[in-house]
Amino acid sequence: MATAIIELRQYKLALSFSLIIALFLAVGITTIKGLFTVGNLTRTIYEHPLVVSNASLIAALNITKIHRSMKDVVLSNASGEVNAALKAVAENERVVYQQLDIIRNTILGEEGQALEKQTRLLFINWEPIRMDVIRHFESGQTEDAIFITKTRGADHATKLETKMMELALYARKKADNFLKVAESSQSRLEKITMALTISGILLSVMIASITTTFAIKAKKRLQGEKDKLQKAFDEIKTLQGILPICSHCKKIRNDKGSWELLEKYIHTHSEAEFSHSICPDCMVKYYPE
Repeated sequence: MATAIIELRQYKLALSFSLIIALFLAVGITTIKGLFTVGNLTRTIYEHPLVVSNASLIAALNITKIHRSMKDVVLSNASGEVNAALKAVAENERVVYQQLDIIRNTILGEEGQALEKQTRLLFINWEPIRMDVIRHFESGQTEDAIFITKTRGADHATKLETKMMELALYARKKADNFLKVAESSQSRLEKITMALTISGILLSVMIASITTTFAIKAKKRLQGEKDKLQKAFDEIKTLQGILPICSHCKKIRNDKGSWELLEKYIHTHSEAEFSHSICPDCMVKYYPE
């Protein structure tokens, strides 16, 4: 019965320790998954919305430079200045297309893709206006070239800058959404980790309490068994070995070399008590009457 109880308690302890290990494994796995989620969201924010936002701002800056260079074209008096302005327009145009390609390859969502296409088409449609300005300027119609630049050209540049700002705003909204998801994931991870940690602590305290109680009871039980055994040893006195006894008077020689009466020796070395009587043979021998 006692062995069965001990085995049952050992099983419970093993099960409890297994639960603790499972809890800490759950904490570790949950933490790792949460870190991967937050890391992926951070990387997504960096690789998509921030890239789109930066590309939009660079494109908007170069659109402003193109418009300013077109003003330089119609206001220049020397051919060298005109060529330098047109060269600047071509370079800035190349940069704008480069940034639009980055946006097209990076931007997320159908709405973002549609917005990029609208912006690209608007930028493509600006080129005929600029060519019209150059054609009027080269044909000597400077006033008409200046007028187109200030009206149609300026309006188109403003629309393009607005579209670029829309792209940047769209990217920032995406970044804000990713950031909210990251914060939500972090908060959920903190709550789960805290709950699992508290559960692990409580379970550890419970196991420690059970183990301590079990150890105390086992110690008490062992001490009780030890006391019983000691009491049994104290109560048991045995006569062992060869006893030197006189063949005539039946006295026994003790460890000190003295001869003791048989009754005294047995009484000293055991718990036996003597009650003197006379056996039938001795009765006939010593009391024949």
